Amino acid sequence: MGIPQEDRLDYMCRQDMNAIENAVSEIRTAMKNVDKMMPKAWIGKNADNWRTDHEGRMRQLKTLFDSFQAEENRLVEKARQDQAKMDRKAHKGD
Repeated sequence: MGIPQEDRLDYMCRQDMNAIENAVSEIRTAMKNVDKMMPKAWIGKNADNWRTDHEGRMRQLKTLFDSFQAEENRLVEKARQDQAKMDRKAHKGD
């Protein structure tokens, strides 16, 4: 008899990754909202310097977020393999 899907490592990993994707989506939306406000917020040299720093940080976050899909696939595949290994060991003990 197999393990229920919700108890499998790959299923749990996928659920965790979905939660991360939802959080990233919310952060991206917030970033867009900040970008929309920026031209109206404040002006001057300090504002320009802050904006430059902000844009650099946002690029770094975007790069990080863009790497999630490949990392998600890797982690889910590893969880699937680990689960398969655990399943084989469990069947040997039957």
